[in-house]
Amino acid sequence: MAYNLPPLGWLRAFEASARLGNFTRAAEELLITPAAVSYQVRQLEQQLGYPLFDRVHRELVLTRLGQTYLPTVEKAFSDLSIATVSVFGERARQPVRFRCLNSFGQLWMIPRISAFQKVHPGIDLQMISASWAETLSPELFEIDIRFGDGSWTDGAVEFLLNDPVIPVCHPDLALPAGTRDVVALAEAPRLDIMGVIDTWESFFRDFGQAVPTRNGLQVDQTLSALELAALGHGHALVLETLARPYLDSGRLIRSTTRQIKSRHSYYLVTNGPRQALGPDAQLFCDWLIRELGGR
Repeated sequence: MAYNLPPLGWLRAFEASARLGNFTRAAEELLITPAAVSYQVRQLEQQLGYPLFDRVHRELVLTRLGQTYLPTVEKAFSDLSIATVSVFGERARQPVRFRCLNSFGQLWMIPRISAFQKVHPGIDLQMISASWAETLSPELFEIDIRFGDGSWTDGAVEFLLNDPVIPVCHPDLALPAGTRDVVALAEAPRLDIMGVIDTWESFFRDFGQAVPTRNGLQVDQTLSALELAALGHGHALVLETLARPYLDSGRLIRSTTRQIKSRHSYYLVTNGPRQALGPDAQLFCDWLIRELGGR
């Protein structure tokens, strides 16, 4: 879309001159000469076809059109400033930007962010959620929390946690006492998560049970599987760390004490050695490693 706008430099000169009352003070703020400010304002007036100031004894007095125009210009610069700080942070206080999978962010990171902020109130965090572990983009974020086999080559990779995979269900779907749990699970309604490496097939094979046919819903996110399980739609096979909030609240219980070792792990991926990150980013990484070590 083409915008019918004067050059932003001219508008900035007008706004500063109107706010500060003369070209000299505006020039000091804009780090240019008073003559340059005066020239830019005159160019703006010529383009608009109307005077914006009356020059009175070295002081500037807004014309009626200038008074009408100024609030709109001020709001435009204010909106730009707010949007810039919101997305990129203040130059003097850049946030630590990190990316993580949606499920990890919602179920592990968000409940713990306040604990980090209490210890480090001067550090701002910016979390970017993702569905898959795409290539690290240094211009967007410098820290990536990934789940996989650790074979990425786009950054420095550091092991964080290998999480067991456990079956969980609503308390009403608890397996009957005295039954063979693996056989009972094979006959129970189950939720499948598409795209994961640790499947129900893996679970049943690990415990010597013939792989049953699918008999429940399929979803593409762990969060969806956990929510459906909490609503009683079936047993879900998920990473223990992600199930923990549901287990602690009583919304879910473990279907059985059996579990399997995940073939993938959580890793910290940084765009260069962790020691080369900024001090705030290093503190965040250290905290993350400690927290994950203690679950």
